[in-house]
Amino acid sequence: MPKLAVVLFGLAICYFPSHVNPLNRLLGVDIGFKGPSTIVLWNWLAVGALLAFVLVVERKSVASILIKRPNGKDIETALFYWGIAMAWSWLAMTLLPPVQDAGTASLVALPIPILLAIIVTTAITEEILFRGYPIERINDITSTTWAGPALSLMVFLVPHLTFFGPGWLLYHGGGTAMIYALYMRRRNLIACMLLHLLVNAPILIPASGLFSQTPAS
Repeated sequence: MPKLAVVLFGLAICYFPSHVNPLNRLLGVDIGFKGPSTIVLWNWLAVGALLAFVLVVERKSVASILIKRPNGKDIETALFYWGIAMAWSWLAMTLLPPVQDAGTASLVALPIPILLAIIVTTAITEEILFRGYPIERINDITSTTWAGPALSLMVFLVPHLTFFGPGWLLYHGGGTAMIYALYMRRRNLIACMLLHLLVNAPILIPASGLFSQTPAS
């Protein structure tokens, strides 16, 4: 199978979770539950399929999509970038207090265990589905270092802006920017997962009832 066809198939697996719910609604398929919690099911199914695809079809290791043990510098850089992301979010919210969007409201209304599952799921699976595989494979077939991140970012932004609204970019786009910066600088997906987890975790504050707003990235 030509390399391009292989990569396109892999990308189709990556982006399957973003389209399966609209497709189910179009076809009238009811899987028994709906809303943000479905991300736990579809993302993990996609990750399982993608890792099997990488190992069996592509015959490559998971290190080819930067899943490898982080070192101390990777973790240190992730924590440093998290500080930058939180400072940006705090400054934006202080200067222009946000109005809670429907997407954030739907997450905050979830039971804490389900919200925790979503936070952990997105931190791990989105790094694999939106960054690790797409960036490495697109860079490989284009022989560039910028095409993968550029295309990955555009695809990543669409569902987030659709779900959270354009205000998400102002208040939490800094977190996304820091994840991409960490990816490009340290090239370690586990470190990116850690940063993603830390960036998403503050939504637990309004969900717990302590405050009223802080959408996830």
